[in-house]
Amino acid sequence: MKRYALLLILFLPIIVAPFTNYAPCYADKYVLEQGDFVDYGYQLYVNSLLIETITEDNAISINFAPEIVNPPGLFDVLLGMKNGQTKNNVVIPPEKGFLPSDPTYGVYAGETLVYQNLKIYAINHYPYTDVYPSSGGDLGRTLLIILGVVLGLGAVIGASYLVYRYSPKIFGKRCSNCKSLAVGKCKSCGKSFCNKCFSNGCPNCKGRSLIRYK
Repeated sequence: MKRYALLLILFLPIIVAPFTNYAPCYADKYVLEQGDFVDYGYQLYVNSLLIETITEDNAISINFAPEIVNPPGLFDVLLGMKNGQTKNNVVIPPEKGFLPSDPTYGVYAGETLVYQNLKIYAINHYPYTDVYPSSGGDLGRTLLIILGVVLGLGAVIGASYLVYRYSPKIFGKRCSNCKSLAVGKCKSCGKSFCNKCFSNGCPNCKGRSLIRYK
């Protein structure tokens, strides 16, 4: 039994590591934080007029930081959004909108901006299609980890049994007659036997004395 425990201790970190490493990777690509690289799109309305449409094909790709997001008020809206999440009716007031000095959007300075279909397409180059949906994602990931650990432990136990069954040098000597675990050796011929095979004496030399292993 001690030998099984030793194998489990040796192999358990190898089994569990891939699943525990999966969690932070999942978090890094699932929720937008400052410093991430983000791809996003939207439909922008000014005075109820559609002035710009950004889709997945021509998504805005930037390092997510307050000084880079344009207009500035959009930073707080995007911060904390999940990969693939969509927001509608996002209103950016004039004081957080475009600056007059903006060469592209300066003409809309002082205007209230309304964003529809504001969607994150990728975080840190992980597309939204590669992450779990927000509903039930954590439960699915937990079940996946549990399943992986159970299967891994089953594999270790199965491998341990095979090694135990066919590698006497690791787990002790085998009965010369039935190959089960030997409890001792015949005093006369030196062959190893289990209790059952030696119950009527040594099957090899008919000796009656068994020297038990410690």
